[in-house]
Amino acid sequence: MRREDGFTLIELMIAIGLMALLLSMAVPAMNMFVSNARQTGAVNDFVSSMHIARSTAITTNARVTICPSASGGDCEAVSWDDGWIVFGDLDSDQNVDADESIIAASAGIDGLSIVSGEFAQYLMYRPNGRVMNASVNSNSGQFTVCDRRGSDHAKVLIVDLSGRPRLSDRLADGRVPGCG
Repeated sequence: MRREDGFTLIELMIAIGLMALLLSMAVPAMNMFVSNARQTGAVNDFVSSMHIARSTAITTNARVTICPSASGGDCEAVSWDDGWIVFGDLDSDQNVDADESIIAASAGIDGLSIVSGEFAQYLMYRPNGRVMNASVNSNSGQFTVCDRRGSDHAKVLIVDLSGRPRLSDRLADGRVPGCG
């Protein structure tokens, strides 16, 4: 009689149990990976917009503004979460006029929150590459990028006077950022 090769029911159940155990460990790690990737992508998109704005301001010797925008056509949004636009702001009024062109636009990302006290309304680059904001006594500031995971996973984008952004997990004064 010929012997059949194959798995017994017990071997199959053990293999399925091990796969279920490995999968139960992998799914949370995968969720964390996806959340980190989404947040990193949003931060990179925002930093790219800042670099484009700064570079354009310097090369054209004109002011360039970044402002919250849900439609991608005007500075009407109340939150950076909705997206933003970069445009040449010839009259420095933080509004896109008929003679001003939009250089770049980005849509917001669901589940992410981007907040800033100093840059709540706009971030303007001067022709020398330095930043200007709505605060009277401040020409630097920070953005806090949060997701559903809260303050433990928040990223802070610090924009110094020179207009260059840098990424941190702490606020400029060393405190842990708050989300919510």
